[in-house]
Amino acid sequence: MNWTFVAIFAPAVALGASAEADRARLIAQFDSLVAAEVESATGTRPTNDDGGIAWGQSYTLDALAEMLDVTRDAKYAELFVKLGDWVVGGRDDRLGLRDEYRGRVCKSWSSTRYTEGKRHVWAVHTGMIVAPMARFAAVVRRDPKLAGRFGRDADRFLATAEEAAAVHDGEYRDGPGRDEGYIYGVSTERHLPLNMQNALVRAWIAIDDAGGANTHRERIMRLARFFRNRLRTTGDDAYVWAYRPPLEGPGDGFEDISHASINVDFAAVCFEHGFVFTGQDMDRFARTLLRKVMLGEKAIANTVGGTGGLNRYVNAVLRWGRLASHNEPVRTRLMAFWRSGQAERASTTALGIAYLVRAGGTAATRPAAR
Repeated sequence: MNWTFVAIFAPAVALGASAEADRARLIAQFDSLVAAEVESATGTRPTNDDGGIAWGQSYTLDALAEMLDVTRDAKYAELFVKLGDWVVGGRDDRLGLRDEYRGRVCKSWSSTRYTEGKRHVWAVHTGMIVAPMARFAAVVRRDPKLAGRFGRDADRFLATAEEAAAVHDGEYRDGPGRDEGYIYGVSTERHLPLNMQNALVRAWIAIDDAGGANTHRERIMRLARFFRNRLRTTGDDAYVWAYRPPLEGPGDGFEDISHASINVDFAAVCFEHGFVFTGQDMDRFARTLLRKVMLGEKAIANTVGGTGGLNRYVNAVLRWGRLASHNEPVRTRLMAFWRSGQAERASTTALGIAYLVRAGGTAATRPAAR
Protein backbone atom coordinates (compact mmCIF):
# COMPACT_ATOMS: atom_id res chain seq x y z
CA MET A 1 0.00 0.00 0.00
CA ASN A 2 1.40 3.40 -0.91
CA TRP A 3 1.71 6.14 1.69
CA THR A 4 -0.75 9.00 1.46
CA PHE A 5 1.03 12.33 1.67
CA VAL A 6 -0.56 15.35 3.34
CA ALA A 7 -1.29 18.24 0.96
CA ILE A 8 1.06 20.90 2.30
CA PHE A 9 1.98 22.98 -0.73
CA ALA A 10 -0.07 25.47 -2.65
CA PRO A 11 0.02 25.15 -6.45
CA ALA A 12 3.38 26.15 -7.91
CA VAL A 13 3.63 29.81 -8.79
CA ALA A 14 5.83 31.60 -11.28
CA LEU A 15 9.01 32.84 -9.66
CA GLY A 16 9.96 36.50 -9.96
CA ALA A 17 13.24 37.57 -11.50
CA SER A 18 14.93 37.86 -8.10
CA ALA A 19 13.73 34.42 -7.03
CA GLU A 20 14.84 32.92 -10.34
CA ALA A 21 18.28 34.46 -9.84
CA ASP A 22 18.47 33.07 -6.31
CA ARG A 23 17.44 29.62 -7.53
CA ALA A 24 20.09 29.68 -10.24
CA ARG A 25 22.76 30.72 -7.73
CA LEU A 26 21.64 28.07 -5.24
CA ILE A 27 21.81 25.34 -7.86
CA ALA A 28 25.19 26.51 -9.14
CA GLN A 29 26.62 26.46 -5.63
CA PHE A 30 25.03 23.09 -4.94
CA ASP A 31 26.52 21.60 -8.11
CA SER A 32 29.97 22.88 -7.23
CA LEU A 33 29.78 21.52 -3.68
CA VAL A 34 28.51 18.04 -4.48
CA ALA A 35 30.81 17.51 -7.45
CA ALA A 36 33.80 18.29 -5.23
CA GLU A 37 32.49 16.08 -2.40
CA VAL A 38 31.87 13.10 -4.67
CA GLU A 39 35.23 13.44 -6.39
CA SER A 40 37.08 13.80 -3.08
CA ALA A 41 35.37 10.82 -1.43
CA THR A 42 35.53 8.35 -4.29
CA GLY A 43 39.24 8.92 -4.68
CA THR A 44 39.84 7.34 -1.26
CA ARG A 45 39.20 4.02 0.48
CA PRO A 46 35.67 3.90 1.94
CA THR A 47 35.69 3.62 5.73
CA ASN A 48 33.41 4.63 8.56
CA ASP A 49 35.96 3.84 11.29
CA ASP A 50 35.87 7.43 12.56
CA GLY A 51 32.24 8.01 11.55
CA GLY A 52 33.28 9.81 8.37
CA ILE A 53 30.68 8.23 6.10
CA ALA A 54 27.84 8.68 8.59
CA TRP A 55 28.70 12.30 9.37
CA GLY A 56 30.11 13.26 5.99
CA GLN A 57 29.16 11.45 2.80
CA SER A 58 25.69 10.62 4.11
CA TYR A 59 24.84 14.33 3.92
CA THR A 60 26.01 14.47 0.32
CA LEU A 61 23.85 11.45 -0.52
CA ASP A 62 20.90 13.08 1.24
CA ALA A 63 21.49 16.33 -0.65
CA LEU A 64 21.64 14.53 -3.99
CA ALA A 65 18.44 12.57 -3.27
CA GLU A 66 16.69 15.79 -2.25
CA MET A 67 17.82 17.67 -5.35
CA LEU A 68 16.91 14.74 -7.57
CA ASP A 69 13.40 14.84 -6.12
CA VAL A 70 13.11 18.60 -6.63
CA THR A 71 14.53 18.81 -10.17
CA ARG A 72 14.35 15.25 -11.58
CA ASP A 73 17.68 16.04 -13.27
CA ALA A 74 19.50 12.80 -14.10
CA LYS A 75 22.90 14.32 -13.35
CA TYR A 76 22.08 14.08 -9.65
CA ALA A 77 21.18 10.41 -10.02
CA GLU A 78 24.51 9.78 -11.74
CA LEU A 79 26.41 11.40 -8.90
CA PHE A 80 24.31 9.55 -6.34
CA VAL A 81 25.08 6.18 -7.91
CA LYS A 82 28.80 6.94 -8.04
CA LEU A 83 28.99 7.99 -4.40
CA GLY A 84 26.45 5.41 -3.21
CA ASP A 85 28.37 2.52 -4.71
CA TRP A 86 31.53 3.83 -3.05
CA VAL A 87 29.73 3.94 0.30
CA VAL A 88 28.39 0.41 -0.10
CA GLY A 89 31.94 -0.74 -0.78
CA GLY A 90 32.82 0.27 2.78
CA ARG A 91 30.12 -1.82 4.43
CA ASP A 92 31.34 -4.21 7.12
CA ASP A 93 30.40 -7.38 5.27
CA ARG A 94 32.39 -6.17 2.26
CA LEU A 95 35.46 -5.57 4.42
CA GLY A 96 35.07 -8.47 6.86
CA LEU A 97 34.69 -6.25 9.93
CA ARG A 98 33.09 -7.72 13.06
CA ASP A 99 30.89 -5.80 15.48
CA GLU A 100 32.45 -6.50 18.88
CA TYR A 101 29.20 -5.89 20.77
CA ARG A 102 26.95 -7.99 18.58
CA GLY A 103 29.61 -10.64 17.97
CA ARG A 104 29.05 -10.84 14.23
CA VAL A 105 29.73 -9.17 10.91
CA CYS A 106 26.80 -6.88 10.07
CA LYS A 107 25.54 -5.56 6.76
CA SER A 108 26.06 -2.01 7.90
CA TRP A 109 28.91 0.40 8.72
CA SER A 110 30.74 0.17 12.04
CA SER A 111 32.94 2.67 13.81
CA THR A 112 35.67 2.43 16.43
CA ARG A 113 35.65 6.09 17.40
CA TYR A 114 32.85 6.27 19.93
CA THR A 115 33.35 3.03 21.89
CA GLU A 116 36.95 3.26 23.12
CA GLY A 117 38.35 1.48 20.09
CA LYS A 118 35.82 -1.36 20.03
CA ARG A 119 34.08 -1.83 16.71
CA HIS A 120 30.33 -1.18 16.74
CA VAL A 121 27.48 -0.46 14.33
CA TRP A 122 25.49 2.48 15.66
CA ALA A 123 21.81 2.83 14.79
CA VAL A 124 22.34 6.52 14.04
CA HIS A 125 25.09 5.73 11.53
CA THR A 126 22.91 3.17 9.78
CA GLY A 127 20.03 5.62 9.63
CA MET A 128 22.11 8.51 8.33
CA ILE A 129 23.67 6.39 5.59
CA VAL A 130 20.71 4.39 4.30
CA ALA A 131 17.85 6.90 4.55
CA PRO A 132 19.07 8.73 1.42
CA MET A 133 19.57 5.39 -0.38
CA ALA A 134 15.94 4.48 0.19
CA ARG A 135 14.89 8.04 -0.65
CA PHE A 136 16.75 7.77 -3.96
CA ALA A 137 14.92 4.54 -4.69
CA ALA A 138 11.56 6.13 -3.92
CA VAL A 139 12.21 9.11 -6.20
CA VAL A 140 13.44 6.96 -9.08
CA ARG A 141 10.57 4.50 -8.83
CA ARG A 142 7.99 7.33 -8.99
CA ASP A 143 9.47 8.83 -12.17
CA PRO A 144 9.16 6.77 -15.38
CA LYS A 145 12.13 8.42 -17.09
CA LEU A 146 14.41 7.98 -14.11
CA ALA A 147 13.15 4.44 -13.55
CA GLY A 148 14.00 3.48 -17.11
CA ARG A 149 17.61 4.50 -16.61
CA PHE A 150 18.25 4.03 -12.89
CA GLY A 151 15.69 1.41 -11.88
CA ARG A 152 18.27 -1.29 -11.19
CA ASP A 153 20.31 1.13 -9.13
CA ALA A 154 17.21 1.99 -7.14
CA ASP A 155 16.54 -1.69 -6.48
CA ARG A 156 20.13 -2.22 -5.36
CA PHE A 157 20.19 0.72 -2.98
CA LEU A 158 16.81 -0.16 -1.50
CA ALA A 159 18.01 -3.71 -0.81
CA THR A 160 21.12 -2.28 0.84
CA ALA A 161 18.99 0.00 3.01
CA GLU A 162 16.67 -2.82 4.05
CA GLU A 163 19.58 -5.12 4.96
CA ALA A 164 21.32 -2.45 7.03
CA ALA A 165 18.19 -1.33 8.85
CA ALA A 166 17.38 -4.94 9.70
CA VAL A 167 20.56 -5.07 11.81
CA HIS A 168 18.68 -3.01 14.41
CA ASP A 169 15.34 -4.84 14.38
CA GLY A 170 16.00 -6.44 17.75
CA GLU A 171 16.85 -3.10 19.36
CA TYR A 172 13.33 -1.67 19.18
CA ARG A 173 11.30 -1.61 22.40
CA ASP A 174 7.67 -0.74 23.07
CA GLY A 175 7.06 1.87 25.77
CA PRO A 176 7.42 3.41 28.17
CA GLY A 177 4.13 5.09 27.33
CA ARG A 178 1.24 3.01 26.07
CA ASP A 179 1.61 4.33 22.51
CA GLU A 180 5.38 4.97 22.51
CA GLY A 181 8.52 3.14 21.44
CA TYR A 182 12.27 3.66 21.63
CA ILE A 183 15.57 2.23 20.42
CA TYR A 184 17.82 0.41 22.87
CA GLY A 185 21.56 1.00 22.53
CA VAL A 186 23.53 -2.26 22.38
CA SER A 187 26.77 -0.61 23.48
CA THR A 188 25.26 1.92 25.89
CA GLU A 189 22.76 -0.50 27.46
CA ARG A 190 20.11 2.20 27.69
CA HIS A 191 17.77 4.05 25.35
CA LEU A 192 19.52 6.08 22.68
CA PRO A 193 19.48 9.89 22.41
CA LEU A 194 16.69 11.35 20.31
CA ASN A 195 18.78 12.08 17.23
CA MET A 196 20.15 8.53 17.18
CA GLN A 197 16.67 7.06 17.35
CA ASN A 198 15.11 9.41 14.84
CA ALA A 199 17.87 9.00 12.26
CA LEU A 200 16.96 5.32 12.07
CA VAL A 201 13.24 6.06 11.94
CA ARG A 202 13.79 8.40 8.98
CA ALA A 203 15.34 5.42 7.22
CA TRP A 204 12.29 3.28 8.03
CA ILE A 205 10.03 5.92 6.52
CA ALA A 206 12.11 6.13 3.35
CA ILE A 207 12.27 2.34 3.02
CA ASP A 208 8.50 2.08 3.29
CA ASP A 209 8.07 4.92 0.78
CA ALA A 210 10.30 3.16 -1.73
CA GLY A 211 8.75 -0.24 -1.20
CA GLY A 212 5.17 0.99 -1.26
CA ALA A 213 4.40 -0.81 2.00
CA ASN A 214 3.74 0.10 5.63
CA THR A 215 6.12 -2.46 7.10
CA HIS A 216 7.46 -0.11 9.79
CA ARG A 217 4.30 1.95 10.32
CA GLU A 218 3.62 0.99 13.93
CA ARG A 219 7.20 1.57 15.02
CA ILE A 220 7.39 4.88 13.17
CA MET A 221 4.28 6.17 14.91
CA ARG A 222 5.48 5.03 18.32
CA LEU A 223 8.93 6.63 17.95
CA ALA A 224 7.32 9.84 16.67
CA ARG A 225 5.12 9.97 19.77
CA PHE A 226 8.14 9.30 22.00
CA PHE A 227 9.83 12.41 20.58
CA ARG A 228 6.74 14.60 20.58
CA ASN A 229 5.88 13.67 24.16
CA ARG A 230 9.32 14.87 25.30
CA LEU A 231 9.11 18.30 23.72
CA ARG A 232 8.68 21.21 26.13
CA THR A 233 6.71 24.30 25.14
CA THR A 234 8.18 27.63 26.21
CA GLY A 235 6.34 30.79 27.18
CA ASP A 236 6.69 32.16 23.64
CA ASP A 237 5.18 28.95 22.20
CA ALA A 238 8.41 27.46 20.88
CA TYR A 239 9.70 23.92 21.40
CA VAL A 240 12.80 22.99 23.38
CA TRP A 241 14.06 19.54 24.28
CA ALA A 242 16.95 17.60 25.80
CA TYR A 243 19.61 15.62 23.95
CA ARG A 244 18.62 12.42 25.73
CA PRO A 245 15.49 12.95 27.83
CA PRO A 246 14.68 10.21 30.32
CA LEU A 247 12.36 7.38 29.43
CA GLU A 248 9.82 8.84 31.81
CA GLY A 249 9.00 12.50 31.20
CA PRO A 250 10.65 15.25 29.14
CA GLY A 251 13.56 15.93 31.47
CA ASP A 252 15.46 19.18 31.20
CA GLY A 253 18.45 20.68 29.38
CA PHE A 254 18.80 21.58 25.73
CA GLU A 255 20.08 19.69 22.69
CA ASP A 256 22.75 21.28 20.52
CA ILE A 257 21.37 22.65 17.25
CA SER A 258 23.45 20.29 15.10
CA HIS A 259 22.04 17.04 16.47
CA ALA A 260 18.69 18.82 16.80
CA SER A 261 18.59 19.33 13.03
CA ILE A 262 18.11 15.57 12.64
CA ASN A 263 15.16 15.62 15.02
CA VAL A 264 13.53 18.65 13.38
CA ASP A 265 13.96 17.07 9.97
CA PHE A 266 12.38 13.86 11.26
CA ALA A 267 9.40 15.78 12.66
CA ALA A 268 8.93 17.60 9.35
CA VAL A 269 9.08 14.33 7.39
CA CYS A 270 6.47 12.89 9.75
CA PHE A 271 4.26 15.94 9.20
CA GLU A 272 4.55 15.51 5.44
CA HIS A 273 3.36 11.91 5.81
CA GLY A 274 0.58 12.72 8.26
CA PHE A 275 2.36 10.96 11.15
CA VAL A 276 1.75 12.41 14.64
CA PHE A 277 3.19 15.89 14.01
CA THR A 278 0.87 18.73 13.03
CA GLY A 279 1.04 22.19 11.53
CA GLN A 280 1.10 23.62 15.04
CA ASP A 281 4.21 21.55 15.74
CA MET A 282 5.89 22.96 12.63
CA ASP A 283 5.07 26.48 13.85
CA ARG A 284 6.64 25.75 17.22
CA PHE A 285 9.82 24.32 15.67
CA ALA A 286 9.93 27.41 13.48
CA ARG A 287 9.74 29.63 16.54
CA THR A 288 12.60 27.67 18.08
CA LEU A 289 14.76 28.46 15.06
CA LEU A 290 13.68 32.08 14.68
CA ARG A 291 13.51 33.12 18.33
CA LYS A 292 15.97 30.92 20.19
CA VAL A 293 18.59 29.81 17.68
CA MET A 294 19.05 32.61 15.13
CA LEU A 295 19.50 35.40 17.65
CA GLY A 296 21.03 37.99 15.34
CA GLU A 297 22.67 38.50 11.98
CA LYS A 298 25.85 36.82 13.17
CA ALA A 299 24.67 35.20 16.39
CA ILE A 300 23.64 31.55 16.21
CA ALA A 301 22.93 29.93 19.57
CA ASN A 302 24.56 26.59 20.27
CA THR A 303 21.45 24.94 21.72
CA VAL A 304 17.72 24.86 21.04
CA GLY A 305 17.22 26.80 24.28
CA GLY A 306 19.40 29.68 23.13
CA THR A 307 22.06 28.74 25.69
CA GLY A 308 25.60 27.40 25.69
CA GLY A 309 27.33 30.17 23.77
CA LEU A 310 27.27 31.17 20.13
CA ASN A 311 28.38 30.13 16.65
CA ARG A 312 29.78 26.67 17.26
CA TYR A 313 27.31 25.11 14.83
CA VAL A 314 26.69 27.92 12.35
CA ASN A 315 26.24 25.59 9.38
CA ALA A 316 23.62 23.55 11.20
CA VAL A 317 20.86 26.15 10.74
CA LEU A 318 20.61 25.32 7.03
CA ARG A 319 19.92 21.71 7.98
CA TRP A 320 16.71 22.91 9.65
CA GLY A 321 15.72 23.89 6.12
CA ARG A 322 12.92 21.38 5.59
CA LEU A 323 10.87 23.77 7.72
CA ALA A 324 11.30 26.42 5.00
CA SER A 325 8.77 24.67 2.79
CA HIS A 326 6.19 24.89 5.58
CA ASN A 327 6.84 28.34 6.99
CA GLU A 328 7.48 31.54 5.03
CA PRO A 329 9.40 33.40 7.77
CA VAL A 330 11.79 30.46 8.07
CA ARG A 331 12.35 30.45 4.31
CA THR A 332 12.97 34.20 4.32
CA ARG A 333 15.38 34.04 7.26
CA LEU A 334 17.37 31.10 5.91
CA MET A 335 17.60 32.69 2.47
CA ALA A 336 18.98 35.84 4.12
CA PHE A 337 21.47 33.71 6.03
CA TRP A 338 22.56 32.01 2.80
CA ARG A 339 22.91 35.31 0.95
CA SER A 340 25.07 36.66 3.78
CA GLY A 341 27.75 34.09 2.98
CA GLN A 342 27.99 32.90 6.58
CA ALA A 343 27.54 29.25 5.62
CA GLU A 344 30.91 27.54 5.39
CA ARG A 345 31.92 25.21 2.58
CA ALA A 346 31.33 21.85 4.23
CA SER A 347 29.94 18.42 3.43
CA THR A 348 26.66 19.35 5.10
CA THR A 349 26.09 22.65 3.30
CA ALA A 350 24.68 21.17 0.09
CA LEU A 351 21.75 19.60 1.93
CA GLY A 352 20.68 22.96 3.33
CA ILE A 353 20.94 24.48 -0.13
CA ALA A 354 18.76 21.71 -1.56
CA TYR A 355 16.08 22.49 1.03
CA LEU A 356 16.14 26.14 -0.03
CA VAL A 357 15.83 25.20 -3.69
CA ARG A 358 12.73 23.20 -2.83
CA ALA A 359 11.25 25.96 -0.67
CA GLY A 360 11.88 28.58 -3.35
CA GLY A 361 9.91 26.64 -5.88
CA THR A 362 6.77 26.30 -3.78
CA ALA A 363 4.47 28.71 -2.02
CA ALA A 364 4.81 28.26 1.74
CA THR A 365 1.24 28.12 2.95
CA ARG A 366 1.74 28.60 6.67
CA PRO A 367 3.24 32.08 7.35
CA ALA A 368 3.17 31.82 11.15
CA ALA A 369 5.86 31.69 13.84
CA ARG A 370 7.57 35.04 13.31
